[in-house]
Amino acid sequence: MHLRRLIGLSGVLSYLTVPAGLTAQVAGGVELYGTLVNAEPVARTMGGLSLGVGTPYVGIRGSGGLGISSLGAQTGTTQGPSNLVWATNADLLLGPVNARLGEGFMPYAFAGVGMESSAQPAAFTDAIRTWSYGGGMQLALGRLLSVNGEARSRHLAAMATPADSQFVRGIEYRIGIGLHFGGGRQRASVFSRRTSDTRRTSDTPPRAPRPSPSTRTTWPVSTTSASGAARRVVPTAEQYIGTPYRYGGTSPRTGFDCSGFVQYVYGMQGVNLPRTSRQMAGSGIAVSTSALAVGDLMLFSQGGRISHVAIYAGNGRFIHSSSSGNGVRYDDLGTRRGKWFADHMVAARRVTSDGRILVNAFTGGALIAFDQFDPPDSAPPPSR
Repeated sequence: MHLRRLIGLSGVLSYLTVPAGLTAQVAGGVELYGTLVNAEPVARTMGGLSLGVGTPYVGIRGSGGLGISSLGAQTGTTQGPSNLVWATNADLLLGPVNARLGEGFMPYAFAGVGMESSAQPAAFTDAIRTWSYGGGMQLALGRLLSVNGEARSRHLAAMATPADSQFVRGIEYRIGIGLHFGGGRQRASVFSRRTSDTRRTSDTPPRAPRPSPSTRTTWPVSTTSASGAARRVVPTAEQYIGTPYRYGGTSPRTGFDCSGFVQYVYGMQGVNLPRTSRQMAGSGIAVSTSALAVGDLMLFSQGGRISHVAIYAGNGRFIHSSSSGNGVRYDDLGTRRGKWFADHMVAARRVTSDGRILVNAFTGGALIAFDQFDPPDSAPPPSR
């Protein structure tokens, strides 16, 4: 009964912690894990299954496992009528475990409540209420698989039953293999691009050559190359329409996030942009959002901070890498979807040959250190 109640509570909490506007960004995973608690004279080993769900950096996880306990021979104590033990947990996760960053290590922390059997269970239904906290490391092996390791410090919630006196104190070590799902849009089955050669289509984004280091300049700049790059950047960006969205992505081979895309296409013109939208908002020359020119950077805010960037293409249209729009695409400020961006646009910056831009490089953008990648946007999906 206690186990069913905890699992049900985990499901309700998972549902309540996902706002409707972020449904498209929900990710989760199923994990098979094993645990070890070696708290002399009791050793407990268990295996179990967990299910997690959430948005980037925040999630809920429910887990349950079964195993055996053993007593050291030096205790002189005999094992109880049953050596079968169990434990359940409902945890709040904090960390990029739902962000689908691709390959690499991702640390996370957690805290939660749970129940477990006693060290020498007289009956399988003996339950001890606990709370716990800990941290772990997830090694992502691509988009689907991960290897996870963590340590949990478990504590007695309150002495309420005789079984509580059998609470096993010690650090619980856990290792598991996870299978992940959701948290990103799938790329279109056919990648098409608008170029002078209308016959060319491909199932994969083009692999553009990286600019030669000798031709690169750092933005802000005070040369005519900057304004020229602004005029040429939209045709360059258009070549990557259909490239999938990927959190933290900076390459057409694996996908772009919003600022990674803008940085890449300007880099193709020999201009180095800062890495995140917030950094871009601190560089360059500010322009009115009602006086946008082709190549201007459009900055959007979510949750009280700038978190999305796009390139203005003229006539109310802009090109960007959007999580809610399946990747690189055009959007129009006059559409229902575009209205969301119009309502969230807070600034615009211009790559220009104006000498004042050098001053801004030292008084604004250069002082904004890298903090974190831009999160997915919450715009409504494109109309079918």
